[in-house]
Amino acid sequence: MMNRHSLKELELVLIDDCETKQDILDKIYEKQIDVLLIDYKMVKNYGFNGTTLINYINDSMRDIQCFIMTAVDTEQITDGLVAERDKYSKSIFDTEGADQKKEAELSAFIQILLESAKVFQVRRQQKLGRYRELLEKKHRGALGADEEEFLELYKVLSSYGMVEKLPKNMLCSEFEDQLRRILELGSAIITEHKTE
Repeated sequence: MMNRHSLKELELVLIDDCETKQDILDKIYEKQIDVLLIDYKMVKNYGFNGTTLINYINDSMRDIQCFIMTAVDTEQITDGLVAERDKYSKSIFDTEGADQKKEAELSAFIQILLESAKVFQVRRQQKLGRYRELLEKKHRGALGADEEEFLELYKVLSSYGMVEKLPKNMLCSEFEDQLRRILELGSAIITEHKTE
């Protein structure tokens, strides 16, 4: 018998109203998704297939686990963009008829989804430490070549509510320099007026 408790731990979120890969990525951030099930056959609606989408998503969110769901034989997916272990037949959800083998397969898949989501959550938490290191470097004006990593970490962590959302202009190093100059100017003005 399938473990019904596992199903209660999942919240399924449908990503729709998207036209491009970037729209889908933005929805992942907006909905704070921890693991993805992606249909392989998306070409008719989007112009690209599910494995191409996974490749795009993983370029921005390396740690999120994506699974391809397909109605065709998984061996027909030969583009090499998704590991065999991450390809599943949609029939895994067909558990009507009290087929114990099918129920066990679905239960095992749910456990894989839960574990994948947990790993993504732990990795995000770990990235929070790196983000704080880079933020400190940014405040010291020493971010340099790490700025791209800082911005990438900020995007993921702020989307998942792990760091405070800031206006975009406050994220670049130029803003930090301008703010430092304004504060120095303000301090000089205060000092000048104290002596009068």
